[in-house]
Amino acid sequence: MSEITEILCVSNGHGEDQIAVRICNELRLLNPKKLAITAVPLVGVGHAYQSAEIAIASEVTQRLPTGGFSRTDSKELWKDVRGGLLGLTWRQLRLIWRWSCQNPPNSSRIILAVGDIVPLVLAWLPTWQGGCNYVFMATAKSEYIWRDRHSKLANVSAPIGGSIFYPWERSLISNRHCKATFVRDRFTAEILKASFNLSVQYLGNPMMDGLEPKGLDFSLKGSEIKSQEWAIALLPGSRTPEAYDNWVNLLVAAQVIMQKLLEPVNFLAAIAPDLNLETLAELLIQKGWLQLDLHTYTLNHAKLYLVTHGFGDCLHLSHLGLGMAGTATEQLVGLGKPVITIVGRGPQFTRSFAQDQARLLGQSIILVENPAQVSEAIALLLDNPDYFQIAVTNGKERMGEAGAAKRIAECILGI
Repeated sequence: MSEITEILCVSNGHGEDQIAVRICNELRLLNPKKLAITAVPLVGVGHAYQSAEIAIASEVTQRLPTGGFSRTDSKELWKDVRGGLLGLTWRQLRLIWRWSCQNPPNSSRIILAVGDIVPLVLAWLPTWQGGCNYVFMATAKSEYIWRDRHSKLANVSAPIGGSIFYPWERSLISNRHCKATFVRDRFTAEILKASFNLSVQYLGNPMMDGLEPKGLDFSLKGSEIKSQEWAIALLPGSRTPEAYDNWVNLLVAAQVIMQKLLEPVNFLAAIAPDLNLETLAELLIQKGWLQLDLHTYTLNHAKLYLVTHGFGDCLHLSHLGLGMAGTATEQLVGLGKPVITIVGRGPQFTRSFAQDQARLLGQSIILVENPAQVSEAIALLLDNPDYFQIAVTNGKERMGEAGAAKRIAECILGI
């Protein structure tokens, strides 16, 4: 067993927090008595860590106006700057630096960075002055975004340096203080090893962990739904206020689908903890839905369920998805379901983000510009019954299988 006794987990987003929690939970199971974990959620207040009872450095957490999606849009960036982004980032860096550079007796420390370049840089910077080592779970990037196993994708520019991992990122990954880097798919690991001699590992994709169904059926008549009715997941995302704009688009798309399908339709809406049910309910009622109870609504031959518990059941029961989300869309694809995605206004689900996601997830995604075009996407699915089997095969290739968190935890403790 490794001598590591303290871990600082640095992650930058709701989905990244969830991935980090899965790894941390496995770390605690493997080394329950000798391991102390502290979390620094760079975005938001860390609901996922709170639910898992992982200590949070709450003095450096803060909600920002854009929910953390501001780096690619100057207007959104200015909102976060006015909302305290610079001061927050400075406080986070100081805390991480102090923690990393401390060397308490009878203790070994390591930073687990989960996400993209931001937590990676924050983990690396303290090494200038004797900071501790770090490991990196690269959740945000895949070579699939610009190429497949055969060639570069059409109409996509090759990234700087010939990899979606830019030269400066590869430098931080190859730094002597970086003891392990885990990537999200086998193809990306193969490219980074063969082309750049980087010592990265693919141990599975922790996004696919923790999605096991709990036996909930949301009053959908159990297994009979598979043959009698449609179940469609609605994925509005987790960031406010953007998710409410997404919600309106998804409700319009849902009505388009209802006009296209003659069978009863059940919409299972995956609702993140930060979203307000009253706000969602008001928007539902404005669109003509009748409220049956706090979580259930009906309109014509359709029902809609606001799923606040049982996310895994929601995904497993669904035949397909309507998505304007990041991690949730990827997870549904990983379970073998096709997803129709709709371009949004951002700051997360912009056209650029949606296009990147569509390239990342390949044939499992049908990207449309607006809710009205969902009718054409549904027609494509209905006219091509093999599409659903293609989505199963493609989803496994792009997203991997469950069990990665345990394997990653074992690797960290073996460093």
